Amino acid sequence: MTRPPTRDQETRELIQRFRAKRDRRRKQRLVLGGTAAAIVLALVVAAVVLLVRGPADRAGAISTTVQTSLGSMASATSSTSVGSENGGGATTVSATLTTSTTMSESTATTVMATTTSRATTTSGATTSTSVLSTTSTSAPHAGGLVVVIDPGHQAKGDSTLEPIGPGSTEKKAKVSSGTSGVITGTPESELVLAVSLKLRDSLAAQGIEVLMTRTTQDVTLSNVQRAQMANEAGADLFVRIHADGSTDAGTRGIHVLYPASIAGWTDDIAASSKKAATLALQELIAATGAKDRGLDARSDMTGFNWSDVPVILPEIGFMTNPDEDRSLATAAYQDKIVKGLTRAILRFLGVG
Repeated sequence: MTRPPTRDQETRELIQRFRAKRDRRRKQRLVLGGTAAAIVLALVVAAVVLLVRGPADRAGAISTTVQTSLGSMASATSSTSVGSENGGGATTVSATLTTSTTMSESTATTVMATTTSRATTTSGATTSTSVLSTTSTSAPHAGGLVVVIDPGHQAKGDSTLEPIGPGSTEKKAKVSSGTSGVITGTPESELVLAVSLKLRDSLAAQGIEVLMTRTTQDVTLSNVQRAQMANEAGADLFVRIHADGSTDAGTRGIHVLYPASIAGWTDDIAASSKKAATLALQELIAATGAKDRGLDARSDMTGFNWSDVPVILPEIGFMTNPDEDRSLATAAYQDKIVKGLTRAILRFLGVG
C-alpha cells in the first residue's frame, strides 16, 4: 500500500506537542496514584501502631501520620499544578491539515494549515494543606478534550488518486473544489471555512482544544492525510464541515453523514460516530429550522474509512437552492449553524 505524502514540518511539530502534553498528563496521574497509595499505606501502618501503643503514644502517632500524609499530598498536588501550568496554559498553535467533499465526498478533499485554539488554562491552580485542591480558571469540565474541524475542500482540486481505505485497491480523487452558490456564486470552500472558524471560536470558548485542518484557501492535502492527522491528534471527535449541491434547484435541507461499519476499517468508530451524527442533526434542525434530510451511513468516503476516531460530516445546506444559498451567505444563519453544532459536540463530549 502506498503511504500518503509527508506532512510539512509545522504540522509534525504540532502533533509532537500534542503527544508531549498527553505524556505529561499520564505522568501526573501516575504521581498522584502513587502518592495516594503511599498515604493509604501510611494510614494502615498508623492504625496497627495505635493498636499496640498506649493513649499518649497514639496521639503522637496520629499527629505524625496526618502531617506526613498532608505533606505528601501537598507535594504531589503542587507538582501536578506546576506541570499543567507549564505545559497546558492558554496557547495558540499553528498546524496543517485538510478538508474535503461536497455533494458527497467524491467531489471532495483537501486543505492544510491551521491554528489550534486552546482555552484550557490552569493559571488559577492553587494548593493548601487543609483542603488540597486544584482549580482551573477556564472550563474545568472540558480539559483535555480535542476536536478536529475540517472545512471542506480548497481553492483548487487534485484529481490524483488515493486508496479509499487502508489496503484497498479501489481509489478516489484526493481533492475537489466543491460546489458553489447558485445566487451568490460563493465557493463551498469559502463558505465552510467561514463557518468552521466560527465553530472553532465557539468550542474554544468552552475549553475545548480545537485543531483546524486549514484556515486559508491556498492549501492542498488529501482525505487520507486529513484523517491520519485527526488520528494522530487523538481527536475525541473529527468534524468535517460541508455544504451540498444538487441538479434539482428545489432540493434543500440539512443531513449528516457518518461512517458505515466496515470490518477492519470503521467497525470500532461506527457506533460512536452515529451517536455524534444524531446529536448534530437534532441540534442543527432545532437551531436553523431547516428541512431534516436525515442521517446517511457511508461506506465510500475516504475520510471516513481512514479515520480511527469518531467522525461526522454535516452537510449544512444546499448551495444550489436559491433560498438556502442566500441564507448560508448571512452571518446570522451561519451563527445558527454554529450554535447547533456547538451544542451537539458538547453533548457528545459530555461537557455541561
